[in-house]
Amino acid sequence: MTKRLLPIIASTLWLSGCWDTRNIDHIVYIHSIGVDYKDGQVIAYVQLVGFTALAKVEAGGGKEKAAVSIGKALGETFNIATDKIYPSIQQRVSWGHVKSIVFTKRALQKDIVADVIDVLNRYNEIRHTAWVYATDEPLSDLFEATPLLNASSYYSLLSNPEEIFQQSSFIRPIRLSRLIAAMDEKADTARLPYLTIEGNHWVENKKPKQMLAMSGVCFLRDYRLQGCERRSDLQGLRWFEQDVRRTPIYVKQKGKTVASLIVHDPKTKWSVGVKDGEPAFTVNVEAQGSLLELREPLSRKQLTKLAEQTVKQEIHRLYELGNRRQIDILNLAEQLYRERPNLWKKHQTDGLIPLNNNTLSVNVELVIRASGKEKLNYRAGD
Repeated sequence: MTKRLLPIIASTLWLSGCWDTRNIDHIVYIHSIGVDYKDGQVIAYVQLVGFTALAKVEAGGGKEKAAVSIGKALGETFNIATDKIYPSIQQRVSWGHVKSIVFTKRALQKDIVADVIDVLNRYNEIRHTAWVYATDEPLSDLFEATPLLNASSYYSLLSNPEEIFQQSSFIRPIRLSRLIAAMDEKADTARLPYLTIEGNHWVENKKPKQMLAMSGVCFLRDYRLQGCERRSDLQGLRWFEQDVRRTPIYVKQKGKTVASLIVHDPKTKWSVGVKDGEPAFTVNVEAQGSLLELREPLSRKQLTKLAEQTVKQEIHRLYELGNRRQIDILNLAEQLYRERPNLWKKHQTDGLIPLNNNTLSVNVELVIRASGKEKLNYRAGD
């Protein structure tokens, strides 16, 4: 009798572990969160992604047209706004797959940002690995911009910025954990990638295709927006980012582009001193490059000198832009705080140091290691 009952008891115990499981189709997954603010109300957006079509693609099936569902609700706080999404969403909601959080510029206020981060910190489903962005675009339009070839939003710039950064390093994406750490530091200015919608570069099925683009950087300090700058004005920023793998530079001579180089793994080191009683900063950039395009017969020595000048000019222009805007773009206060804390205490005001009284020296050492399948330039004797 005992032998007959044992299999029944065992199967009951094993099956009991599956009673509360749910089919993947019975849950809706929040992929991105948007935060806007207007007329004293926080406006929360959610972008949903369907894993059913995604599973078919992963399994080698044909692509279906990517569907995008966007929810929107208003409330006095971020939590009240998101709670208003539940009554009409029809299915159980999972917040455990949030890949990105997008703030509009008008929502980048200390009270709003701190409130949102407080809710995200307390809610146990949200992971701190989500990517964070700023934008001035309508969030509903931003979330409707899907990748090319009917790909799911799961593969969009919102959730996969790192692969693009590794291939063409310029504006480094930032995760929620790193953003919080930067904004909590006394002397740090956080860099938040700025998204726009571009409709001029791509056509799909003979129709212009709107695509997301990382078009600039917004600077935040102590949870407050300091300002946003365009990508074209931030050429020198890449020399101060971590994990830069591969970035192009276009070498000019008398205002004309004469060569294109790819720079790999640049290393930047800061040193801080005192000049005339004020902090003086020196930055040393070391990098290796490979030649991609050469339009004038330049020797290796001539090309190296022009390339180093290009990098120096980019850094000096960035420094001058920060001084004009009164934004610590280069994080000079943070460098001083790390290396000379006593000097930082002497000169700081609310964590920052006066930007227009500092001096910046730039040293660049660039080595051109390769020139592809061709010699650098046989006409120049190299």
